[in-house]
Amino acid sequence: MQRLDSLILKNYKEEMFDYEVYRKLARIEKDDKLRRTLTKLSEMERSHSEFWKEIADKRGLRTKGLSFVDKLKIGFYSIIRRLLGTNLTIMLLEAGEEDDVEKYKKLAEMKEFEEEKSRLESIMLDEAVHEKVLGNVEAKNVGDFVYGISDGLVEVLAAVSGLSGAISSPIFVAVGGLIIGASGTLSMSIGAYLSTKSEKDVKEQERKKLELEKIVDQRQIELKLINFFTELGINRNIAKKVSPSLVDVAEDILYPKVKDNPIKSALITGASYITGAIIPVIPYIVGLSGLAGVISSYVIAGLATFVVGSVIGLLSGVKPFKKGLQMTILALLAALATHGLGYLASKFLPHYYIILGISKALNFS
Repeated sequence: MQRLDSLILKNYKEEMFDYEVYRKLARIEKDDKLRRTLTKLSEMERSHSEFWKEIADKRGLRTKGLSFVDKLKIGFYSIIRRLLGTNLTIMLLEAGEEDDVEKYKKLAEMKEFEEEKSRLESIMLDEAVHEKVLGNVEAKNVGDFVYGISDGLVEVLAAVSGLSGAISSPIFVAVGGLIIGASGTLSMSIGAYLSTKSEKDVKEQERKKLELEKIVDQRQIELKLINFFTELGINRNIAKKVSPSLVDVAEDILYPKVKDNPIKSALITGASYITGAIIPVIPYIVGLSGLAGVISSYVIAGLATFVVGSVIGLLSGVKPFKKGLQMTILALLAALATHGLGYLASKFLPHYYIILGISKALNFS
């Protein structure tokens, strides 16, 4: 009995917290469409909190407002929003929560909530829509930028580490690293452009097919929506009830528009790659050579890789610290291995041939 009371109060507090967070984010959001989305989500969470308050009142339980710590957390998310933007803030918020669809599915199956079963299943559907909406609020530009930095960091760190093992001149190492960074920038930019354009074309084709299916056979669209919601964990009977009313907007649910501009994606990816590529080259640009240059490059690149890895962890739903540490270790191992190859080259190849080859590549000879 006491466990059930605690569960009711816990759910009430969680829904109230989400309501306040989304309301706060909506208030400071400048994008009209995103602000409306956040406002709708906050109202959805408010209705869920009212549901739990009704249950608490029936059982004679006293509900409390948000604690001082909760208010501090809301303030923290507001600050993060101003620093990192709405997309990453929402991802950070969702990363710390359990799967609400699964949670409400389990609650609806509990004997203690038999009378509230239909309402709980309705909330479960709300949460499925909630997750779908948040899934569409993608941090695409942030993602492109972060992944680009990661690639530039790891690849050029390994390259300059190998060059420094073979060549003592910091200027040759720096220029060699920058050339590798420039070629990688072009390659990544082209890849990002083609990837985004391809995704956009495929989604548009699927949306057009769905538009034709609406005219020919609406029942088929309903079945697709039913299957879609069922895969999300929604009760099939509930999915059957709501699907007919969603046929008109089926393409937005099943195949959301890809709003990304291929050219913009290419520019963001290219800029981020060269940004990451410059970081491990900095010690050599300022004239550090030998062991001092290698260690400085490893430290700077290692710290940057950890930060980037943590953000990637956040974007991909993995623990940020774990992902950051994993990426840092792998990047440093790759750099050490390449440095070893460079060192072997310096031992078995005359320095003249190594420097001559780089000089010709740079048009210095």
